[in-house]
Amino acid sequence: MAEWRQVAKVCALGDGHISIKEVDILRAIILADGSANKSELEFLREIKAEARSSVKALDDLIADCEKVAR
Repeated sequence: MAEWRQVAKVCALGDGHISIKEVDILRAIILADGSANKSELEFLREIKAEARSSVKALDDLIADCEKVAR
């Protein structure tokens, strides 16, 4: 079985740009329980670094996750 990070990266970075729709999906999944763990936060930072471009909403999501990280 594929690791969740690999699958999610392919989905988020398929076209090299992280869109608002992709950020909305990530936000709903990652913050569903009201917090973000270290692995989830690292994943968001990784995709931001690997993306050719992204919407500001990704920066906002990362900041929100840093506030509620456990």
